[in-house]
Amino acid sequence: MTAEMTAEATLLARAHRAYERGRLRWALGRTAAAIAVTAVALVGCPAPGRSALCAAALGIVLAACLWRGGTWSRGARLGFVAGLAPCLLPAAARAVHACCDGVCPSPPAVCLTAGVVAGLLLGWLGLRLHGDRRLWLAAAATATLAGAIGCLALGLAGVGGMALGILAGAATPVLVARAV
Repeated sequence: MTAEMTAEATLLARAHRAYERGRLRWALGRTAAAIAVTAVALVGCPAPGRSALCAAALGIVLAACLWRGGTWSRGARLGFVAGLAPCLLPAAARAVHACCDGVCPSPPAVCLTAGVVAGLLLGWLGLRLHGDRRLWLAAAATATLAGAIGCLALGLAGVGGMALGILAGAATPVLVARAV
């Protein structure tokens, strides 16, 4: 091996490391912004501990998927956008005391409704992206973690309602697309 070939290999390795560091910096910046958005759900949360753990897990999954790129990144972005409904809607309902004529929606119903919205977004947008299992895995993981940040404060009924809503909502566009 000549000195010129060694210098070229060293330069190539340094360029690759710089590229990967840049991708990681980009992913961490986007993740920090996403976590800041979900932190709004923790305002006024009666028990923020478990929700904060979900936010940390969401940060790890989101950063890994964005850094990996490709289908993983598209799925994580889709899941995060869809998961914003169950993440933020319970906090908004708490903040505005969403009652109409003395009738207040039960917290699991709020999470169920938000889960249906998230599921419809996942199904409708996911079909348009024509992704494989990696897209759906990343989307499901980030949507569930983002939604759990808002619904976990409402207990297992809130998370269960959100999960049922996501499943029902996501199944609808998929079943309609298969029927056509």
